[in-house]
Amino acid sequence: MDAVHPCIVKIRSAQERDRESVLAFCKDTFSWGDYIADVWDKWKSKGGLYVSEENGLVVGVYHLESFERQSWIEGMRVHPRCRKKGLGTKMLAHAESVIQNKTIRLIIESQNYPSIRLAESMGYGIEERWRLYATTPEKQESRATLATPSTKLDNIVKSSTYADSWKWFVLDGQEIQKLVQQNRVVISTEKEKMSAVGICNRSNDFAQVFQLGFVSGTTDGMMEILKYARNMAHNLGCERVQVFAQEKISLQATFLDKRSLFYLMKKELSWKNL
Repeated sequence: MDAVHPCIVKIRSAQERDRESVLAFCKDTFSWGDYIADVWDKWKSKGGLYVSEENGLVVGVYHLESFERQSWIEGMRVHPRCRKKGLGTKMLAHAESVIQNKTIRLIIESQNYPSIRLAESMGYGIEERWRLYATTPEKQESRATLATPSTKLDNIVKSSTYADSWKWFVLDGQEIQKLVQQNRVVISTEKEKMSAVGICNRSNDFAQVFQLGFVSGTTDGMMEILKYARNMAHNLGCERVQVFAQEKISLQATFLDKRSLFYLMKKELSWKNL
């Protein structure tokens, strides 16, 4: 009778020698491939890039980044032959053991049922549902303008988070003022009354991508902000425009391509002594 070898899992910081093994099992993650190859160097240089070994073979990866008010988990992948063996649970538990914040967030595509079940089993709940839209840069006129420090935004920003480079951050008065100072808040007015607001981002991971990380308001007001974003992307020489909007917000335009729905998931780690 053959001896049964125990499965030994080790999670450690990624090394450059791990790149080839990780990219090999990530290349077919989605129908179009994966983005891990594009961000590997940046994530590794930032720190927080971890791999999982099973009996010495690299079979999992994820990236963890901590900010002032939260930590963010992204890019969690498991080798196809090692799925449904609890490796995802081990990596998520590892992330929670090393983060520096009480609040932790991650984003999951709404049809990714295994990952949703995993997150829920670890105590994560759906904080908000966000829809991704795509469009192209185009030179066009818009009545939208940048907000100024004196702009009153409290009554029109109806969201507790916003997206920036596929990470979601707390959106409160403090954050809004910081974004205004960075010239990233765009407003539209109708009859001298504010009708819509949006938050612009230049993707940190993909320089050719321009983003609207939040948009809300009247149909006409949001249309002006979408035009502003397309024009800005054109002026910056970007190739694509990504628009993130809460599911409850209806965005309809002939130039918008409606993409996937995502669940923003959150957990508060009450045991963290902060």
